[in-house]
Amino acid sequence: MRILAALVVFLAVTGSAAAQNVSIKAFYGHYSGGGVAESPDSLFFDVTARDLDVVIAPAPGGVRIAWTTVLREGGDPNRPKVIKKSTEITFKATDRPDLFIENRSANPYDGTPLSWARIKDRTLTTYTFVIEENGVYGLSTYARTVSGGGMDLLFTSVHDGQPIRSVKAKLVKEGN
Repeated sequence: MRILAALVVFLAVTGSAAAQNVSIKAFYGHYSGGGVAESPDSLFFDVTARDLDVVIAPAPGGVRIAWTTVLREGGDPNRPKVIKKSTEITFKATDRPDLFIENRSANPYDGTPLSWARIKDRTLTTYTFVIEENGVYGLSTYARTVSGGGMDLLFTSVHDGQPIRSVKAKLVKEGN
């Protein structure tokens, strides 16, 4: 019985230590890599490759996250259409150490996206929520998990409750 009690205590202590959230500083750096996008139509159409670049850095009172995605899709398979999208959001710290809110006021009812970020374990997830003019909502999430010398990224996009697209990617930390 004592062994069982000791095992329960050991699992409780090590389980809570293992689930401890890392600091935002663990995410600081420049990461680049690639991934593959899938959508509900991927069974019928090709998946598309993505090149990704992410910079996470301190900002006054919070953190700045900037990312660029290069998409190659459509057109001639030997010369696909190239689209480059860049986004940058500055989040300010809150009174909760693992929660950050966008450093600007937003009103999703008028079409201005509402963004926030949170840390859980080794994952920094950013959320962007918007309500379209017709009342339909969109939610995009970027889950960035740090490990070893890089980051695993999972992007998901939901439109009015329906999954639209997901991207799984591996990124390598550039420099230190």
